[in-house]
Amino acid sequence: MTPLVADAQNPASWFGLPLPIVIAELGGNHNGDLALARRLIDAVADAGAGVAKFQVYHTSEWISAADPSYDVFAREELPDEAWAELAGRCRAKDVVFLATPFDRTSVDRLAALGVPAFKIASGDLTNRPFLRYVAAKDRPVLLSTGASTWDEIDAAVETIREASTAGLLLLHCTAAYPASDEEANLQVIPAMAERYGCPVGFSDHTAGVEITLAAVALGAVVLEKHFTIDRSLPGGDNGISILPGELRTLVEGSRRVLASLGCPERQVTSSERTLLNAIRRSVAVRRNLEAGESLSPADLFELRPGTGIPASALEEVTGRTARLPLHAGQILHRDDLA
Repeated sequence: MTPLVADAQNPASWFGLPLPIVIAELGGNHNGDLALARRLIDAVADAGAGVAKFQVYHTSEWISAADPSYDVFAREELPDEAWAELAGRCRAKDVVFLATPFDRTSVDRLAALGVPAFKIASGDLTNRPFLRYVAAKDRPVLLSTGASTWDEIDAAVETIREASTAGLLLLHCTAAYPASDEEANLQVIPAMAERYGCPVGFSDHTAGVEITLAAVALGAVVLEKHFTIDRSLPGGDNGISILPGELRTLVEGSRRVLASLGCPERQVTSSERTLLNAIRRSVAVRRNLEAGESLSPADLFELRPGTGIPASALEEVTGRTARLPLHAGQILHRDDLA
């Protein structure tokens, strides 16, 4: 099958967005209320985030009716016909519509809606039949890795890559709600990128946006964060979600952090070059000297600006003779010396 994206290694080409890509995870924060889901999309657009992500499922196809969480998720389940409308609203707001499917029927529905990629939740990382089914749609996969071992991630990556070449991004994640700063373990991000040779992001459950921004400095190119317009709303993950102002801070801050990374080669920047003479020093004389006098160590010291003989050459100047009379505090140039 032919991948639907031009560059399987570059998430920017999957979504048509610049890096870093910020995903506002709406999940079940709409609490099954379609009107609230629309408002959440609008808020994502207003905050400047590029992607609004939902969770799409049929409760009976992924949770046992005997499970205590069944009724909770059933209340948050939106009807099938809602997804086309919400995808359309995202397009109208210039926001990418993305979703995590939890059953095969939902995978098919999302594919029909033209999602640019699939997100797979941490809980399905070891569900290899489901991974194969999603990957067979030959669209990029964003795989969360919460509560997993390297061996389990190895197996999941192998499964997806055997089924598709459309692109894989791993999301480092701590599957706690909320996660403590001490459990964020951000150093996994560069280790994951090196181990699997694929782009890596961060699905963050810590409070605020500070830890999320730190992940960018360690190489995360996609940031996923739970989002709401009101933490007091019932259902979903509203209580641990960031608010519109925080989402805007995350969007703008992540761009600044990425722009600041530069390259590992130490170099003088163009801005620094304009300051070099002003901040560096030249060799100068401490006292008045007559032409022909020899310059002793006691006669010399360093002064700004660095427009004369550089301070690093002070020892070379020692013992030279003045070609012309010199005055105390004068910065030396090569033609001042015989």
